[in-house]
Amino acid sequence: MLNRAFVIFALVFISGLEASVFCYGLWGYFITPPSGAGVLAASRRLEALTYFTSDPNGTVELRPTPPIVPSEFIGCPLFDFEPRCLHDRLMAAVLTLPGDVSRTESVEALRPQIERACGLWASPRRGEAITVQGESGQMRLITCASGELSNDLFAYREVLFAQGEEQEVASIEYEVSGFESLTMPFFFSYLLPFNIGLYVIGRIAGKQWYGPPLPAAVSGLPTGR
Repeated sequence: MLNRAFVIFALVFISGLEASVFCYGLWGYFITPPSGAGVLAASRRLEALTYFTSDPNGTVELRPTPPIVPSEFIGCPLFDFEPRCLHDRLMAAVLTLPGDVSRTESVEALRPQIERACGLWASPRRGEAITVQGESGQMRLITCASGELSNDLFAYREVLFAQGEEQEVASIEYEVSGFESLTMPFFFSYLLPFNIGLYVIGRIAGKQWYGPPLPAAVSGLPTGR
């Protein structure tokens, strides 16, 4: 029984490891996409939530703040890296903080940091600037989703500005041509049956090649006299 449990555990572990490696090779993360939600949730207070659009010419405009509907978060699994789901994770963290979600900041004041976060792409961009008060002072997480960079290729980025420094939290490029479903759970669901099949084939082949164990080996008795 213990041997069977060990084999099952080993197959699950190996399949999960392989699926994580495939996911990292395709999207740049092993299991779940990186997110600044943890940083927001650990903060003390929300100071401002600013929605914006920008273009490569440096024009930055304010977008109306849409209502935050918690029930919408349920439709996004942790493995999904679509900008809508990444945004919903951030908003779920925002809702845990005291503060006014309708308060915004001047886009002119935010322009330098927005360009630092969004300036990698020569396409229209849209995102949010989420300003919070943390243990060490004010922090601002800027998210940015690009327009189409090339045929079916888009990008998403999160940059954290704190203490006069910037840190890239997430940077993902993805296609919307069907490959976006190839995440870690997808790879795992196919690799586990495949590895189980290899194991079964290996056991059958081993019995055919080497035959059954000798009776003495089974009983533990010596073979000589």
